[in-house]
Amino acid sequence: MINPIKKTKRAGIIILLLISLLLLPSNVQAVKMLSGNQVRVDSPIQDDIFASGGAIDINAPVDSAVIAGGNININAPVNGDVFVAGGQVSINSDVKGKIVAAGGNIDIKGNAKNVVVAGGNVNIHSTAIISRDAVISAGNVNNAGRINGNLTVRAENFQNTGSAGSVEFMKSGSSQGFKRVISAFRILMALGFLILGIILIRLFPAQFFKVEEEIRKSTLLKTVVGFVAIIVSAIVIILVAITVIGLPIAVVSAMLFIIALMLSTIFVSFTFGKKILDLFKLKTGDMWTFIIGFIILSLLFEIPYAGGLIRIVAASLGFGAVCYALREAGHTS
Repeated sequence: MINPIKKTKRAGIIILLLISLLLLPSNVQAVKMLSGNQVRVDSPIQDDIFASGGAIDINAPVDSAVIAGGNININAPVNGDVFVAGGQVSINSDVKGKIVAAGGNIDIKGNAKNVVVAGGNVNIHSTAIISRDAVISAGNVNNAGRINGNLTVRAENFQNTGSAGSVEFMKSGSSQGFKRVISAFRILMALGFLILGIILIRLFPAQFFKVEEEIRKSTLLKTVVGFVAIIVSAIVIILVAITVIGLPIAVVSAMLFIIALMLSTIFVSFTFGKKILDLFKLKTGDMWTFIIGFIILSLLFEIPYAGGLIRIVAASLGFGAVCYALREAGHTS
């Protein structure tokens, strides 16, 4: 049974991330959106930045940062909050707001107001001062810094050579380690789908936006049709496979069915991102509309209980739109 307190904390973090993404300034053109294999910020940016890439180096001051990548180094002061996910995350300078981070190895060497971190190995160095609280969930945690408030740690191994107002340590068992592996796998899968969506927009824009257009037309009808189509398709594939003679057809059909199902939420992500940006009267390019929608929708999927329902609705809507787009293509060919 899931602990209600854990659910509340988890939902709180998700809501915090969601609000941070929604509270963009009205002139979103001024927001710096950076992407590429190697991303460097070498001159000050008096605005928020959204960055994704293989290697990201922040070498000059920025207002706030939302970053996803492989190797991430924040080497200059951040005037607001930092939200970061990556393989290797190094925060080497001061952050005036909070740090929310997830990654394989996380090093915090600068000061911050609050810290919420999940990772494989987390190190708070002696140069770091956290003015309020720190909440850490990881395999190995080492605190050599100063936490003025509460330090809450859940880990397999914990070393505390620094100081804290109070310390709460809960040792993780093997089951927790397994859950972390599953969580890491899910994060990697999500990043894979994000990259796949970007590839589809760039290489097959006509096909992508044809499906997206279907999502915006008769949304409720497409959701119901998609839900029924998913169930019927699965049953038909099983029945065809049972005949043995139809097994090759069932295998190919199953592959196409799975591909359509996996792509369904990618199409919905773009529409969702566009709705959010239109709600706040923001304008940006197609790529970032998709990325913002994908991130927010992925966070909504993680809400206990409600997230499962949201995932079913999104998959049904996307699958229904794919079916309608294929039918339309068949009529025009």
